[in-house]
Parts: sequence; C-alpha cells; structure tokens
Amino acid sequence: IRADTLNLSMQYSTGVGTRGGTLLKGWKGTLIKDWTMVTNITVAGGAPLNPLVPLTVKGTGVSGSERPNLTGLSIYDTPLGFNLNPAAFVSPAPGTWGSLGRNSIEGPGQFSLNGSASRTIRIGERRSADLQFNASNLLNHVTITGWGTTVGSSQFGLATNASGMRVIQATLRFRF
Repeated sequence: IRADTLNLSMQYSTGVGTRGGTLLKGWKGTLIKDWTMVTNITVAGGAPLNPLVPLTVKGTGVSGSERPNLTGLSIYDTPLGFNLNPAAFVSPAPGTWGSLGRNSIEGPGQFSLNGSASRTIRIGERRSADLQFNASNLLNHVTITGWGTTVGSSQFGLATNASGMRVIQATLRFRF
C-alpha cells in the first residue's frame, strides 16, 4: 500500500504601483491594492496501518502485539459506522504467529485547505505596517487521521483521531 500525496499551492497578488495599478480609483483602489493571497491544498491517500493482536507467543520470549490472521471476509465491507471490518481479522492460534503482512490495510485519506492574505501598508518613507491573516483548515472539514487497529478491541475500525478545527489568526506588525 502506498500513500500518494498531491500538494497544490496558488498565489494571487492585486495590482501594485505608485498609483495602485488596479482598475479601481480613489479609496476603493487604495483598499484593494498590494494584497497577496496564497492557498495550499493537500489531498493524500491513506497511510498504511498494521492491525495488531495483544498476545504473547509462548516459547518465543516475544510479548506484546502480534499480527492477526485474515478470515477471508472483506476488510473494507464494514458494518455501519465502522471503517474496517472487525470480522475480517482473527487472533492466531495459541503458540503460532499471525499470517497478515506488515502495512496490510490502507488508513484514512487526508484533505486540507489552508490560506493566507497579507499586505504591507506604507506609512511615510521609512515606516510600514504588515497585516496578515492566516487560516488553517479553512473549510472546517473534519479529516479522520487514524483508526483503531487493535483486533478484539471495541474501538477496532472506528475513528480514533481527527484533524484540528479551523483556526484563523491575524497579525499586525509595525516597522519603524
């Protein structure tokens, strides 16, 4: 399983110049000129996950988590509300190793849209103010970042983590 990622970045700057360089004149042109807007979009396939069984294989000295066996049922043909099919995995027989390979399931896909808008405002010849707005998760889109992968757990196949909510930050910096 391979997690492919697509990153797009776009930038737009409004007209600049001594008189604003925009199609608008007066206070409207002054208000709109010199802004730079940037947006970043990331879309990614799911990272590989490992389902695990908490057990000890007797006679090996290995304790902790081992890999399960597949039952033959579809991993992704899930009951309502689940992301993985709990019935597709079973603990290995006592004293044996599980047959499921490493990175055998595909985790949740990812999506994010972040953006910023900034402008430098000249105040005389040697002074300026920088105004910047930054937004992460601009659409406030919930993105699940992890699933429960402990076989036999009541959390198996359910979402365990989500990306952060929308955050908008404004910064005003004076230079003199």
